[in-house]
Amino acid sequence: MSKELLEELAFEKSKREILKQNSATKPENQETKRYEKHNKFAWEIELENYRKSKAKERFYFFGAMCGILSLFWNILMQF
Repeated sequence: MSKELLEELAFEKSKREILKQNSATKPENQETKRYEKHNKFAWEIELENYRKSKAKERFYFFGAMCGILSLFWNILMQF
């Protein structure tokens, strides 16, 4: 187990070193980063909107089912 842990630590260390070298060799200013972050393709925006709407639909469906079940439960408990 200690061998696996040492290998994992060595991998993390090499990964950090590679990322550090990459960031040092590739200087970018903040304006470029900010512009690239907000620059999306239309299909990316549509995909995000689709995922949000699907999640919202699932939430509404789950809420409706819980409401209907609670209505039936209350009706059954009254009789």
